[in-house]
Amino acid sequence: MGKPRCASPPGGLNFPRFRGTRAMRNCSAHQMVKALPKPELLAPAGDEESLKAAVAAGADAVYFGLRGGFNARARADNFAAADLPRVFDFLHARGVQGFVTFNTLVFDRELPVAEQALADIARAGADAILVQDLGIARLARQICPGLPLHASTQMTISSAEAAEIAKSLGITRIVLPRELSIDEIRAMAARTDLELECFVHGALCVSWSGQCLTSEALQQRSANRGQCAQSCRMPYDLVVDGRVETARGDEQLKYLLSPRDLAAYDLLSELLAAGVCCFKIEGRMKGPEYVANVVEKYRRALDAAIERRPFPLTARDEEELRYSFSRGFSHGFLKGSDHQELVHGLYPGHRGVLVGRVEEVHARSRHVLVRAEPGAPQLKAGDRILFDQGKPEDDEPRGGLHACDEVGPGMLELVFGSPDQSTLDLRLVKVGDVVWKAKDAEVTRAMKRLATQQRRISLSLRVRGAAGLPLQVDARDDLGRSAQVESAVPLQAARGKPLNEALIREKLCAFGETQFELCRLQLDLEGALAIPPSELKRMRRALVETLASREPDRPERLVRTGIAMDEVVAPLPASVSPSAPRLIPLLRTLEQVEVALRLGFDEVQLDFMELVGLGIAVEHVRAAGARAIVATPRVQKPGEEGYDRRFERLRPDGILARHLGAVEHFLHGPHAETVHGDFSLNATNALTARTLLDLGLSTLTPAYDLDLTQLLDVAAGVPAGRLEVTLHQHLPLFHNEHCVYSHLLGNGHDYRDCGRPCEKHLVQLRDAGGLEHPVIVDVGCRNTVFNARAQSAAGSLSRLLEAGIRRFRVELVRENAAETERVLRAYAGLLKGARTGRQVITEVGALEKYGVSAGTLAVVSQPHA
Repeated sequence: MGKPRCASPPGGLNFPRFRGTRAMRNCSAHQMVKALPKPELLAPAGDEESLKAAVAAGADAVYFGLRGGFNARARADNFAAADLPRVFDFLHARGVQGFVTFNTLVFDRELPVAEQALADIARAGADAILVQDLGIARLARQICPGLPLHASTQMTISSAEAAEIAKSLGITRIVLPRELSIDEIRAMAARTDLELECFVHGALCVSWSGQCLTSEALQQRSANRGQCAQSCRMPYDLVVDGRVETARGDEQLKYLLSPRDLAAYDLLSELLAAGVCCFKIEGRMKGPEYVANVVEKYRRALDAAIERRPFPLTARDEEELRYSFSRGFSHGFLKGSDHQELVHGLYPGHRGVLVGRVEEVHARSRHVLVRAEPGAPQLKAGDRILFDQGKPEDDEPRGGLHACDEVGPGMLELVFGSPDQSTLDLRLVKVGDVVWKAKDAEVTRAMKRLATQQRRISLSLRVRGAAGLPLQVDARDDLGRSAQVESAVPLQAARGKPLNEALIREKLCAFGETQFELCRLQLDLEGALAIPPSELKRMRRALVETLASREPDRPERLVRTGIAMDEVVAPLPASVSPSAPRLIPLLRTLEQVEVALRLGFDEVQLDFMELVGLGIAVEHVRAAGARAIVATPRVQKPGEEGYDRRFERLRPDGILARHLGAVEHFLHGPHAETVHGDFSLNATNALTARTLLDLGLSTLTPAYDLDLTQLLDVAAGVPAGRLEVTLHQHLPLFHNEHCVYSHLLGNGHDYRDCGRPCEKHLVQLRDAGGLEHPVIVDVGCRNTVFNARAQSAAGSLSRLLEAGIRRFRVELVRENAAETERVLRAYAGLLKGARTGRQVITEVGALEKYGVSAGTLAVVSQPHA
């Protein structure tokens, strides 16, 4: 658990005290921003056992979700709304804050249920909620202005400009995207006064959070709805210029999008200096032993960083972390991009610590000979061994070890129990298999013990007195509770050994099995004094009883429900819809631009992977008398503001803003533009759509997480003429900071030394079903993996027109001139009534659906059990 954490560590950094409910009770959310809290260790809790483990191991705060929806880890056990008051009482009685994750996108028909859930969270005493949906942030502020709001990493707030929009919605803390480096975090912290929370341990998503549509598109489980199917952990074949190639010459490299896990225990001092105030551990899908192990290690590391002490973790500590869960550790992006390091491609799941390779298998005698690697871990009975064959963890042979003997230099004999004692089928183990120690029996037992220990509350005592007066003890604990007790008899002048610090610590401060532990003792005794030891013990019992009887106060909050949408965001003025629908192509090559101009399109959207070609395309469009709308990248990090200036110098007729920073920059910058909001702003309900349009957007493309019915619900709540709907597209699946080109076609670590293979080759990723998904690089060297198959909403055009929508997009990826002409002519004919939706779908060879789903996304309609 580490040593007691007092208000101002001796010789360390002096941080303002901040203790959850007490500090929040009389503060507005805005005031919280002004005084940063003491650095905070934030732990995951997928169930109540894990929550208690986090508390026991020393977490300052825990985060968890509700059952039933609105939670990005819907497959965890989670918590019932009815249990929240009890859970928060448990946490607050131990000085721990509790944050509730409300970090999914929400549909219009779910808003009444969401409103009730938010009210329940606020009344229960939550210290904050984490939100992804901009409309939900505004709704939460109306329901309970005193409930602090944290922007989930799902909101993709990756720049100070985006943080300004979050701040305008009442957000007080940003959970930073995992893709930011320490230098980028420092730059962002210098330009915002919002608190910054940073992931420091756990699984890494290969896609930017909030920008991944892969799970729902391919496996009907939306990541933006808490049902991520971990498509990045699936095997893919590398297709280069139309040919399947072995990735980097190694047939075992199949998991091309599966990152190592983040482990930044040695970077906490740098993150503190960069401006991070909260250090977050990932893992709501993992159990209490994992939580206890990781929190205990990071508690010690963070305390040392705060107090500027030497780094306390040992090689054995790092090894123990690997036993809880590890796909291999890395610093992620905290030290900048390293495309050679982030993804090894060998396996997708937990492995642990490397032992060696199988030399011989003796299935009948139940033993395996292994050639150990230098530095292999010690093995003992009860350890769990995994034989790596490059498959997902659950498909690998594995089992508990019965015994281990060294049978020669570098050779180990692993003995396993009989078949009726072990689940391991040694017939599946092969010579050459890589051997891992996946679990350490002693570590597992130790973490189980730690997970059930009682969290101690630090206590400061002042003991004072003089002869003839009662001994007086003033106590104050870490929760802000105070108590005072006096001796029942007066102090006497000492005739023998006087009252001293040792006796006081032994009799008054021996808190034993109680919830308290001494943090600080101050003695103010006048002269040599004496008092019976039994009286000191009685005073100790009285102190404990008095303090324990004083429960921490719950925050006093005004909570209201029954809020109309117009109270949250004022209705927008009705737009005058053009009588005829407009078709706007989104184009990615000069060849496509030339075709669109030849066909007479008077407005095009341009999304180019490099700026020289973009500039040429803008000039061609302008020369043809058409309007050029320039699309921004999907995300923008600190230091990438130059892209905006380059776009401005092109003098486009409008901007297609794909991230909140672009919305802020181009609407309120020195060169205000006509700005259209894109799907990646994640509007899935009319509240969010109104919020974005109210910022000044001319039009908005709703999120692709919607099916047709849900899209029409959005259109009913906003001026439909200000919506733009994509009729045809290859759905963007992953959007990655990690570059497949740099990793697999070169030896470079980032854009500075990669050799630009993206300018020489075309890459696709072939999935297990044989579909080849194109990988496109944007101006920021980020990869977007597009769906191999185009999809079409042509069959829904009549209903979209009835709803008042008049702007429609056709989005191309790598189509050549002939394909571009066929697609654009087909949809132009559709809008003119010359083709039916069925004819268009057949002609372009697309799947028939809107967005990621044809109606598979379940709507939350019941209160949270």
